[in-house]
Amino acid sequence: MVNLREILELLADNTLKTGLPVPIPKNEIYEWAEPLGLKRDGDTYLFTGALYQLIPYIESLVKYLESMESKQRASKLLVKASRVLTSIPSLSKLALRPSKESIENSRRILRSIATLLNIAGVDYAYLYEDDMYSGILLYDLGLEEEFSRHARSVYEKLKTRGAKRILTVDPHTTHALREIYPKFIDGFDLEVINYIELLDTKLRVEPKTANKEIEVVIHDPCYYARFEGIIEQPRRLLRIAGIKPLEPKRTRDLTYCCGGPIEAISPHLSARIAKTRLEELSSVSTRIVTMCPICYSSLSRVASSGIEIKDIALYIAESLAGEKSLE
Repeated sequence: MVNLREILELLADNTLKTGLPVPIPKNEIYEWAEPLGLKRDGDTYLFTGALYQLIPYIESLVKYLESMESKQRASKLLVKASRVLTSIPSLSKLALRPSKESIENSRRILRSIATLLNIAGVDYAYLYEDDMYSGILLYDLGLEEEFSRHARSVYEKLKTRGAKRILTVDPHTTHALREIYPKFIDGFDLEVINYIELLDTKLRVEPKTANKEIEVVIHDPCYYARFEGIIEQPRRLLRIAGIKPLEPKRTRDLTYCCGGPIEAISPHLSARIAKTRLEELSSVSTRIVTMCPICYSSLSRVASSGIEIKDIALYIAESLAGEKSLE
């Protein structure tokens, strides 16, 4: 099995050298936004934290790690190869072979979020090539020195762009910028707002009549429910869109882990945790709504046919805006 220190060093090196925990082509971070024509300058910026864009590559990497988890020699070769890819990121797309379906799904989720913000009348700009990863994985794995260095780099870039407010789109990035960055950066003065919170206060549309055929079981991500208090807001948004949220056995601030945080360390253990959570959710409904790219990836990895797992932004945007606006 790969030495844990080697994996941690690889993730830290990648993040500090490229800004991302796994090497992917830089244009993959912002290509989702190009068809939308989002403005580039302002004082309120959409900051994706790159998690949705990273998921297709992380999924591919985890497949490699899972197949090699018990093969020490092969795993060491994988780590060495990953270091080479760090210095030649243009090769990563070929090496990691992310599926086109996964890439397009991540892009559609981000376009859905942008569409909903537009419907709500939110005035915001996008960072494009300056959109960056928050570094949250480094913090979660105890690499605080490396996290601090990366966080300062992200903060300086945002300040250079004249940012005063940051709109985040996932629980990990929200928690990192709102709660953790201020502990490591003196004078941190950015206002951090999650898009679900913002839509909950700004989205003014006529609630659709709940369709009894559209019932979804809701999976609360740990960072939203346990740390950021984002619990009722997504439920209200689903109801506005005419979708009835159902509750699993462990829900809200007592939610259960998806297994995602340890997938790069122990893919098999991560999958076991994900299966436990998937069984809980699917016993209530075969339609599962997620709000986190990592949760979506972890649960999808162990899902069988007949189970639909979908991001909340897609559900709401498809109901309120229609499919055509998301292409």
